[in-house]
Amino acid sequence: MKARKRRTTLTLPAKALAEAERIAHARKVSLSVVVSEALEKTLRAEAEAKREGERRVKVWEKYRQSLSRLTDKEMLLLDGIIMEPVDE
Repeated sequence: MKARKRRTTLTLPAKALAEAERIAHARKVSLSVVVSEALEKTLRAEAEAKREGERRVKVWEKYRQSLSRLTDKEMLLLDGIIMEPVDE
């Protein structure tokens, strides 16, 4: 199945456009291919970062839930705030 395409106009920074044109020329592909690939790569990375952030929140929530039965003193011991006396 061929991907649908739409024509649009973009305003790009001159340096970015020049680099994209250089890449397109070196690869012997159109500027549209280079810009499209860069956009798709960025969108995938953003989606992955969002999924990773959501995963970390879930892990943190499970961690906090697993510690919910501890007393305040046990939490301080676990956090290393209260230390046992050291014989000198």
